[in-house]
This record gives sequence, C-alpha cells and structure tokens, in this order.
Amino acid sequence: MARGQLRVLHALDVARTQLYHFTATMIAGMGFFSDAYDLFSISLVAELLTYQYYQGSTPRVVSATINGIALCGAVPGQLVFGWLGDKMGRKLIYGVTLVLMIACSLASGLSFSKRKGKNVVTVLCFFRFWLGVSIGGDYPLSATIMSEYANKRTRGAFIAAVFAMQGFGNLAAGIVGMVVSAAFENSSPSNADFVWRIVLMFGAIPAALTYYWRMKMPETARYTALVAKNAKKAASDMSTVLNVHIIPEEEAVNELTRQDQYGLLSAEFLRRHGIHLLGTTVCWLVLDITFYSLNLFMKDIFTKVGLLPCPDKDNPLKRMIKITEVHTAIALCATLPGYFVTVIFVDRIGRVKIQLLGFTMMSIFILCLAVPYDHWIEQGNKYGFAVMYGMTLFFANFGPNTTTFIIPAEIFPSWLRSTCHGISGAFGKIGAIIGVFGFVNTEKDVRRMLFALVGCNLVGLMFTLLLPESKGKSLEDITGEMEEQQPQDDAAAVAAAECIRVVAI
Repeated sequence: MARGQLRVLHALDVARTQLYHFTATMIAGMGFFSDAYDLFSISLVAELLTYQYYQGSTPRVVSATINGIALCGAVPGQLVFGWLGDKMGRKLIYGVTLVLMIACSLASGLSFSKRKGKNVVTVLCFFRFWLGVSIGGDYPLSATIMSEYANKRTRGAFIAAVFAMQGFGNLAAGIVGMVVSAAFENSSPSNADFVWRIVLMFGAIPAALTYYWRMKMPETARYTALVAKNAKKAASDMSTVLNVHIIPEEEAVNELTRQDQYGLLSAEFLRRHGIHLLGTTVCWLVLDITFYSLNLFMKDIFTKVGLLPCPDKDNPLKRMIKITEVHTAIALCATLPGYFVTVIFVDRIGRVKIQLLGFTMMSIFILCLAVPYDHWIEQGNKYGFAVMYGMTLFFANFGPNTTTFIIPAEIFPSWLRSTCHGISGAFGKIGAIIGVFGFVNTEKDVRRMLFALVGCNLVGLMFTLLLPESKGKSLEDITGEMEEQQPQDDAAAVAAAECIRVVAI
C-alpha cells in the first residue's frame, strides 16, 4: 500500500502560484522558443538553398532531407536524454542539451565546405541532425522539470505555458526571416547566402541567454527525494525556493529506499502503465504527422491555392518575404491563440477533454479543406482556404499538440517520468518524419494528403480514450507512488505554503 506523501512534495503541491513558477516557466520555455525557431525556420530558407546550390530545382528527396533531418536527430535525442534525465538528474542533462543546441545552431549557419556547391548542404544537414538531437533532449527535460516544480492546481497551465513558447519561436522565425530578407532584397542575388545563414544562427541567441539561469535552478525535489533518495538535499533546495523551513524526512526516504522500483520493461510497469504509454505514443505519433505536414508544407500548399507567388529564380528574396509574411500571419492569428487558450482552460476542462476536442475539430476543418478542394482552387478563394487552414492549426494547439506534451509528464512514476516522456515524444518525431518524407511525393495531390491526415486524427481520437485524467491531482497520487495527504493531516504545511515569500532561483 502506498505511504503518505512527503512534506516537501506536499508543500510544492499546495503552494500558491507565485513568481518562482513564472521564473521556472520562462527558463524552461526559452528552450522551447529556440526549439521551434530552429525546427520551423528551415522551411522558410529552404528555397534560398535551392537557389544557391541547386539552380532553383532541388530533388524532392534532398528537399525533404533539408526539412526533416533535424526531426531525425530529435528521435534519438528524446530517447537518450530522456533516459539520462532519470539516471543522472534533470538539471545536469538540461544543461548539456542547451550547450549542444547553441553550438549546433551556430554551426548550421557557418556550414562551409572546401568543395563548393552541394557539399555545403551536406555539412548543413550534419549539424542540423545534431541540433535535432539537442532539441529532442529538451522535450522530456523541460516537461518533467516544470511538472515537478508546479503546484497541482495550476500544473497543467504552467506546462502548457512552457510549450506555448513554441508558438513565439514559430512567430519569431517568420519575423526574423522577413526582416533579414527585406534588408537584403535590393542587394545582389548572391547575398541570399547571407540571409539563410543569419536566420539559422539567430536560434542560438535565446538559448544562450538562458543558460546561466538553467544552471542556477536547483534539482527538482521529486528527483532528489524519490529517485536520488536524498531527503536532506530535497528539503534544503525547496526551503530556499519556497522560503519556508521544511524538515527533512530521513526515515520516510529510508523507507522508500527499501521499496522496489519496477523497471520500464517489467511486468509491473506493463500492468500499471503499459496502456498509458501506448496511448501517449500513438496520440503523439499521429498528431505530429498532421502538425508537421501542415507547417512544413504550408508554403507549397498555399502556392497551389494562389496565396503565394510561384518561385522566382531571378529574385528569390522577394518570394521569401511573401512566405514569411504569410507564415507570421498564421502564427499570430491561429497558432499562438491556440496555445494560450489551452493555458487558460487546461486546468478547468481537463487534458483528455481538450485532446478529444482538438482531434475532432482538426478532422472537421481538414475535411472542409479536402472535400471541396477543387472548388477552392477553381474559385480562387485563397483567403477562405487560409482561414480554414488557420483554424486547423488553432485546434491543433488548443488540443493534442499541447496535451500530448503535458500528459506524459504527469502520469508516469518519478523514476521513469523523463524516460517515458522521451519515448512518447520520440514516437511523435517519428510521426513528423513520416509527415515530411511520407508526403513528399503528394505535392501534386494535396487533397489525398489531407484525407490521410483526417485518418490520423481519428486514430488519435480513439487512443486518447486510453489516457487517465490528471487534472488537479498530485503527481504521486496519479502514479500511485504515495497517497495524497488529507488537508486536516497537514494543516501546518498548508499554512506555511500560504505564507511563502519569493526568492530568486
């Protein structure tokens, strides 16, 4: 039978929402800002690479590789760094992923080769792969750290807020691309080489700015107490963060040390959480097939419906400005609002209901694009098409794109939390790879691709029903590690939490 919850963890669960929650959100969120910027900026500059190194005609496989190589790196990154986060601590591995991200962002923009031409693209893809590894590692660590820092009442909102920084990164990619390309518009076409390099290297800046603060954050109390079994360190760290004296519970932690912690491949894990892991992996897989297909092929689809001009070999920067304008408009009007509507409602409606709503509405809006697709083309109703497209992305973010990130950070035990989140996210990135490489030959049949995406959403809808609702519960209560304390049993801790003052972390 599970024992009562440790005081240090209960204090975190009942603490009022205050400055240190927002500080942790910003520190973790800036990593996601860089992740999204790095992942989506490549689609904006891909045509400049085509112009520069392929005389305006890139083979489809090469084009897909440029767009998708970072996603290929994200899969091992999530698996390896997720596992290391449980074995070596969230904080230590968090810093490693950030250093790798900064180095590879800069190296991507500085991709050169002694042999001119296409070899530069090969070097770029090498560094983009390792950039993807760092991005993949950031997913399970950011989610796990935020879930273990937050209180149970607003935990979903804070994890969603970390993920919402992806929307700002997506928006920043469009703005930076627009500004840089506009600055070089009237210069020599050969200067397009500077544009894509500057745009890609910019991703290192927000990551570098947060490194110091990431290293200042203490390890999460849940890792220190439940995984490292160091009650004194957990109490000391959280006493500093919460500015309230917490007595170390050595005997309670010693009792935990004697308890067996079942492994990922054990029958006990399969019995308790096997169906949950199946649900999180499949839902993330099918969601990312849709989400990355719609984002990375947006310029191709919008060119088909007439919202974007056809490629211009004589002036590639002019088309890039238009692409970045449309990208920025979609991010501002659809993508960002979806993230923040989730932040507002995730702890009121619940994770599972929002995910079900999102998959349902995405299916409806994609059908509205696919069924009358010929009508959209023939009538030239490009703005109506863009609105439907934007609503699909809105419900992706006010739906499974955010909740697939939240749920795995809450429903698995502390010693496997980062690992299971990494596995779930890795399947998501496999879905993104399928979206990029699997649909690369559907350029002439967008309608078929859209119907395939509807099928993916329906699969996600069914597998969402396998997931438990975690709204308003302690992490230990959700996973069955400990019994949540009753309010009357720990009135002193509650009172202390209500009097918390904030200190810098």
